[in-house]
Amino acid sequence: MTGPISPPPLTGLEPDRLLAYLGNGHLGLRVGRVPQLDGLAIVNGFWGTHPKDAIPAFASAPYPLAGDITIGGISASGSPDAIRFVSQASDFSNGELTSRFHFRAGEVNADAEVVTFCSRTDPALVLQELVVRCDRDADVVLTASIGTAGVPGRWLDADDIPRGEPPTADAWLAWESMGGTTRCGVVIATVRDNMDADPIVEVRKDQCLVSVSYTVHARAGKPVRLRSIVGLVPDLAHPRPHRQAALLVARGLSRGWDALREANRDAWADLWQGRPLIDGPEDWQRRADASFYYLHASASPASLASTGVFGLAYAPKYHYYRGHVMWDIESYAFPPLVLTHPDAARAILRFRSRTAPAARANAALHGYTGLQFPWEADFERGDEAVPRWSKTDKDHVSLDVGLAFELYANVTGDRLFSQLEALPVIAGVVEWLMSRVEATERGLEIRRVRGPAEAFEPVDNNAFVNLAAVTFLRQAAELVRGLGDDPPEEWEAAADAIVIPRDRRTGAIVNHDGYRLDEPLGETPEAAAAIFPMGYRDRPEVEAATLRFALKHQVPRYVGTPMLSAVLGVHAAWIGRRKLAADLFERGYAAFFDDPFDAPDEYEAADGRFPQASPMMANLGAFLSSLLYGLPGIRPNAGDPQTWAERRVILPAGWKSIEVERLWVRGRPTRMIATHGAAHATLELGERDWMHARRRRTQVRPVRDAGRGAATASEERTASAGRAKGAASG
Repeated sequence: MTGPISPPPLTGLEPDRLLAYLGNGHLGLRVGRVPQLDGLAIVNGFWGTHPKDAIPAFASAPYPLAGDITIGGISASGSPDAIRFVSQASDFSNGELTSRFHFRAGEVNADAEVVTFCSRTDPALVLQELVVRCDRDADVVLTASIGTAGVPGRWLDADDIPRGEPPTADAWLAWESMGGTTRCGVVIATVRDNMDADPIVEVRKDQCLVSVSYTVHARAGKPVRLRSIVGLVPDLAHPRPHRQAALLVARGLSRGWDALREANRDAWADLWQGRPLIDGPEDWQRRADASFYYLHASASPASLASTGVFGLAYAPKYHYYRGHVMWDIESYAFPPLVLTHPDAARAILRFRSRTAPAARANAALHGYTGLQFPWEADFERGDEAVPRWSKTDKDHVSLDVGLAFELYANVTGDRLFSQLEALPVIAGVVEWLMSRVEATERGLEIRRVRGPAEAFEPVDNNAFVNLAAVTFLRQAAELVRGLGDDPPEEWEAAADAIVIPRDRRTGAIVNHDGYRLDEPLGETPEAAAAIFPMGYRDRPEVEAATLRFALKHQVPRYVGTPMLSAVLGVHAAWIGRRKLAADLFERGYAAFFDDPFDAPDEYEAADGRFPQASPMMANLGAFLSSLLYGLPGIRPNAGDPQTWAERRVILPAGWKSIEVERLWVRGRPTRMIATHGAAHATLELGERDWMHARRRRTQVRPVRDAGRGAATASEERTASAGRAKGAASG
């Protein structure tokens, strides 16, 4: 198998299509076709007050990649008609975007190439390289700047930075979000590796201008280059964000632009070892690779405020969810992360741990005890932040969060995390659930609730909610036993007593009490979704009846809807319908991919009712979960991982196998093999080797810059000690 499949280069402007998306879990960028002239930035945890809804929302940060080319006094920014777009290519293997364009300035023709990436090893940094070749000798001015034009918010302060040793950045900007809610520090540095003259640094508040320029005499056919490193830090991460950003940029300068690029490539190469390899129709490998890339571009250990429904991507024409943290993340994006990048998965959970006080207050306001997580959480406290006077009773989000903590504990086997972080949240959700259920002659009921269908009116005993509660309680008890204690007896007693809505004639589980197929949103396969991806288990005949009902009566009307469409192929495969499974993956996921950068949308790409909005975390996460859990039949539990594969492997028609070179199971690199027809998938656990794995992921090797020697022995000892400390803390 070759390396990750990237989308073909874009060779036309396609102005009606979304800009390329780059990210690393801390930064998310939309990069224009000509990166210096167009783009926007999102910083994890930087938010403002939405002008329409007056609620917390993603805030655009100053664009860190702005700039200009001036030849003979003619600037590219002032002469857009003199620019001809050539191509733009997104390389999924390393997270780099390469843009090419042609600029004609008078009699001079210039070809420009721009390489841009967000660093995975230094996540506050975005790096860019501009290379220009002229067809004749010319005086060229290359400019790197912080773009503020059109960015909602307010300039607070800015200044240049005195040059010093070790090398420092050139200038800084303190920016306030819309509504004056939060602050972001942006610091820009240019790398002076081929410049004869000192830079011209301009900081002008009247023009909202922060720029660094160099004048170079370019020889015909010879390249001239400007490299920049820009740091962005929100005040959620540091109370003096511009000062912290300056320190991080200086750290990047000391390591060197080339070393940071090499480290970023190494980090991506390490991540790609978790790539699902599909022996089947070629297009499915391409879609799997795109899904894997966009997931990891949107979440990392630096995701202090978790991630949004579209990751850290911003779709200017459609952003209904305002970047809020929703149940989609724990239920769909989280499961693939915990196997492929557990540190990123842990960051998702730590957002919930950090915002637990708001969840406790939310429960109290609803008349309950424990932790009731909000439907749409804001970025700082985790308070409810729905964008309108929304439907209530969407209570399953607390169970989704609790199940994610249990999944992390089962997959990683991290006992310290389970005791210190997982158990307090799980116990809080159990407490909330016990105060939420109602005891009746039928057992324990959860009344007036909405499941994933978000019905127009609340229902009693929604299958997804009730079965999530059953699964959560049983796994919570197993977790406590695994930690060497006895769980409260009422946990499993409650799980046994929770009402499950069933069809008396077929035995199938139905969506809720009084369910009718012709009711509004009755086509949503909520009961089937409780089996997968949520993980509820019942007698085989009950599961089969439930899936058959969904596939026959609900799926024909539902497929093409966000979220659950991407798992419908698993439901068909589990009852042996391979051709239907292949068809449902085509209609339920392949149909969602947008050109030109292979990003899975919220809705079908051909659906003209909605503008492009991608990458959609729920859709791509659901598909990756299908590859890593559903089709292989793997369901992690507190026991031996060799027991996790619990069913025969049945793959869609035309698929022969799914393999992954390295997942992380119980702290060990683990190979997964799921071959069609096998009695079960296999997990081949390797030796525990955290020290080696972490060093390979994070090590940055210093390079010899002009006027600067190699790292000293003292510096190397310090770096080694830091890596060892980081490995031990993990």
